[in-house]
Amino acid sequence: YGLQGCTKSRVNGMMRSCRSDSWSRRLGALTAAVIVSGFVSISYGWSAESAGVAPAGADAPASVAEADTVPAPPLDPRAGKAYAVLDGFCARCHQTGRLKIPAAARPTANILALEEIDREATLVRPGVPDASPLYTIMLRQHALVDLELSPPPEAVQAVRDWILDLPPPAETCGVRRTITQSEVDQAAAAALSATPEEKRKDIRFITLSHLANACVPAETLSGYRQAVAKVINTLSWGPQPIKLDTVDAGATVIKLDLGELGWVAAHWETLIQAQPYANLASARLSEPVRRITGTPMPAVRGDWFAYAAMTAPLYPRLLGLPGRMANLQRILNVDIENNIKAGKARRAGLPVSAVTRGNRLIERHPTRAGSLWLAYDFATSEGRQKLSAYPLGPTATPIFKVPFKHDGTKAIFTLPNGFLAYSLNDVRGDRIDISPDTIERDELLMAGPVANGASCMGCHRSGPMPVRDTIRATAEVDAAAPKELRDMTLALYAAGTEMDTLIVEDQERYAMAQRKAGIDPRLLINGLEPVSALAREYVANVGVARLAAESGATVTETRERLARLPVELATSSRRVLAATASRAEADRILIRLSPDGGAVEAALRVEATLEARSEFELLLWPRQDAYQSGDLATFHARSNQDCYLTLVSLDRGGQATVLFPNEFEQNNLLLANKDMTLPAEGAAYQFRLRDKGRETLVGICQTGFKSPPGMQHDFERQRFTMLGDWRAHLAQVPVPGRAQTAPEAARAKPLKVARLRQASIPAAPESKGAPDLQARTAIIYEVR
Repeated sequence: YGLQGCTKSRVNGMMRSCRSDSWSRRLGALTAAVIVSGFVSISYGWSAESAGVAPAGADAPASVAEADTVPAPPLDPRAGKAYAVLDGFCARCHQTGRLKIPAAARPTANILALEEIDREATLVRPGVPDASPLYTIMLRQHALVDLELSPPPEAVQAVRDWILDLPPPAETCGVRRTITQSEVDQAAAAALSATPEEKRKDIRFITLSHLANACVPAETLSGYRQAVAKVINTLSWGPQPIKLDTVDAGATVIKLDLGELGWVAAHWETLIQAQPYANLASARLSEPVRRITGTPMPAVRGDWFAYAAMTAPLYPRLLGLPGRMANLQRILNVDIENNIKAGKARRAGLPVSAVTRGNRLIERHPTRAGSLWLAYDFATSEGRQKLSAYPLGPTATPIFKVPFKHDGTKAIFTLPNGFLAYSLNDVRGDRIDISPDTIERDELLMAGPVANGASCMGCHRSGPMPVRDTIRATAEVDAAAPKELRDMTLALYAAGTEMDTLIVEDQERYAMAQRKAGIDPRLLINGLEPVSALAREYVANVGVARLAAESGATVTETRERLARLPVELATSSRRVLAATASRAEADRILIRLSPDGGAVEAALRVEATLEARSEFELLLWPRQDAYQSGDLATFHARSNQDCYLTLVSLDRGGQATVLFPNEFEQNNLLLANKDMTLPAEGAAYQFRLRDKGRETLVGICQTGFKSPPGMQHDFERQRFTMLGDWRAHLAQVPVPGRAQTAPEAARAKPLKVARLRQASIPAAPESKGAPDLQARTAIIYEVR
């Protein structure tokens, strides 16, 4: 019962050219609606708030260039079909310029940039759609958040065909040469030599060399240099913007002067003590550079810096952000309460917010450097949280003794250099790191928790956001309201275009400061604000190519070194090979791969337990990456939940055979966190490889059902279930919970009734009413 290789050429080409008019027409209409909706939200979104509607990104910054950020459809027909599907079903949450929420949902904000996402292993594995999260999520019928709609099988197949047609990723960066740690050190030493001796103690470095080695495009690296400059200026109380310079030929080593930033050595020490590589000698620069600068670590990685410096606990500490709103007022020389009483504050009330669950109040106060913007957040719009009934507050006044009752505030204020800083505060005025999820809308939480610093910058990339007030208009026509209340309301809530003028003024001040620092204020990277994009380089899952670049080795060397790691890192190593390793796991492996890693591993700042994961995952790996024709193959599987495992072998022609379960081994229960080997030792069957070429093994594991939808076994007739063309099989699989169209129902084949020779399969794991969950993955191995 060997695996039969297929010598036929790939037959999917003609199938790719087929198209179902039923879903094409429906998708075309949906795409057109999304495009129109996106255009309206960009051009008229802010005025829609005044009508009580929460349009796309209504509380989010709307860059004038945002409409141009949507990538154009590709010319290639297969890629064009995938683009149409992603535009219709995914772009509303994952494409800047199409968003229906203020911030893009994870993991991407540029889903229509097919030439970019095909390089992201966390989304697409070129040539292996069954291992590509983008495809497998769609295959599991990931519906839109606000629509009972999921892509039909033909739409999912279009994405599959595009991924299948992609060439395998290159393991080198073409003509680009690898930047060594020695070259980074030499560049730093040369920069110090060119610096006056009295200032050398203040010189530090931010590096992007590992990103260049990971084949990040040159244009993106240029954007990341601007992102580093943006972080630096956002953490400075200096009077002028700081323009940073690079000191190496590849422009990946950025020079930083602590004195210009307004930092002392203690600020830098706070920074390096928080990073996971602080105790690793191989990550440091040479001893002469360390001695001249007076620090054990004169350089830090730019992606880690963008992530850590803009999130708690480092962001408030490095900026010197006070712990209470009252102290921030003193620093800014602003008296919020008196400004409100004197009518100097300017307000806009939003009846429906795209950010919070209730209505929202936006308030501006002038400062010496620019402005202080406050957003009073409400969890509801009822009772004392209804602004139209309680427009005054947050404290009682002789005129209005019962003020509104808010749940917290968000603050944006201008630094002396023109950049913006951020603060989240609770209702008492104490600074908090994360906004309570009881305040934020569920759609916003798709982008992750709203955290002080990074989240604020990501949404407010243009500065304060345009708003439209409705409270003033209500007060003007409310003849029953007391005159004192009406007069105070009209004095606070901005009239006409006054708020628009103030917003444009503050946005232009912020843009001017960025331009002085060498930053393009309209810049987006992969659809994201530049600092958010650079931080994402650090927090994204890690694959073998990224790990190789970070460790200074080739991909081949890294694979060999991963195979030699101790057993406690085996699961993490397999996640690296599957491009699903967390940053903590990758850092732990980096430490172990380093020559001095063993000596400092005990001090490594990563999570202690690396097995625990909230998401359902399936890992699959062969005994070896390549086999000779005639070899016996062995495969291994592991999951973090009890589930029923199915393994499907695909030959080069796309013909599918179920290897497991089979007549000889029908118990396909895979126990959580236990390795399964197939065939098991002493099994009555073997997998002998015959024809040469690339083979694919697809793994599917389900928590509730023993077989995937549309797949039944008849071991009386077939010891190994033959599915035929895999693409055609997937197109005929019925989707649970989704009504089939008439053409789909006509094409669907009736399922066979299983006739088992032995009833050895145990009952399904106890689900306690939970829905059936499914994890999918795939691997490629060579037969030579």
